Amino acid sequence: MQPAIDNPTEAAFHDVDDAARAFFDRHGVVCLRDVVDDECLRRAREGIVESMAHPGPFFRDQTPENSPARYLFDYWNWQRIDGLRWLVLESNLAVRVASLLDAATLNLLMDNWFLREAGATNGAPWHHDEPYFDFDGGRKAVLWFPLETATHDEGLTFLSGSHRWGRLYMPQNFREHQPFAGDMSAYHATDEVESSDAARLAWHMEPGDCLVFDFRTLHRATNARDPLPRTIHRLSLRYGDGDVRFRPRGSWTEEITRHLASLGQRVGEPIECPLLPRVYP
Repeated sequence: MQPAIDNPTEAAFHDVDDAARAFFDRHGVVCLRDVVDDECLRRAREGIVESMAHPGPFFRDQTPENSPARYLFDYWNWQRIDGLRWLVLESNLAVRVASLLDAATLNLLMDNWFLREAGATNGAPWHHDEPYFDFDGGRKAVLWFPLETATHDEGLTFLSGSHRWGRLYMPQNFREHQPFAGDMSAYHATDEVESSDAARLAWHMEPGDCLVFDFRTLHRATNARDPLPRTIHRLSLRYGDGDVRFRPRGSWTEEITRHLASLGQRVGEPIECPLLPRVYP
């Protein structure tokens, strides 16, 4: 039986136990306190600084025209940035995700940092991660942590239980909040999400805390349209279990598709690619 949650937005756990797993399974997201240690935070900070100084091929500037501050992100940097490589291969973060997913094996699917500067007027709209990636099947989760304090209004908001709705929602660009071009016949518009009566979950986060959420849990930047009061760096590590397969999603993921195929990843096959290493056990 799942535990009763009187106030889901305040429920948090100091490690992965039966209660944390039950919360994650029920809500599609869980907050873990003090599990990202000082070494992880140091490596993440150094890695982001180095990555910003030497942007990779997947660096993206999502800053709208006339915005007074930037919204940036970059991904798949772990092979060339020492701090991020350590996080992927040496830290114990993947162990906690494997425990939540009850996964016998786990592969990294993507490392991804984000920066929203103080004054930034855009952030991630309502979305879930599944439609943005060429990964299908199995269980997939994201581990997300801030490098500075992030209040309820400065972090992420989730729709409780949305990972179980059995729907996929249109992927959008994060600059203008518009759907990507391509065949979206299999996807629902996100307009209906705003009026959902599902409970909204958000947490005050301190450095050391993290969120783990399912690839299908709907979420957004809590203040996606209001100026951000302070600069916040965040880092995400995406993982998938041994049942995940590589399946091209659509025209909006062509760049990812080509890149993984060039590294030997085969369509319809389990994840087996040097960019997506086995990280557990």
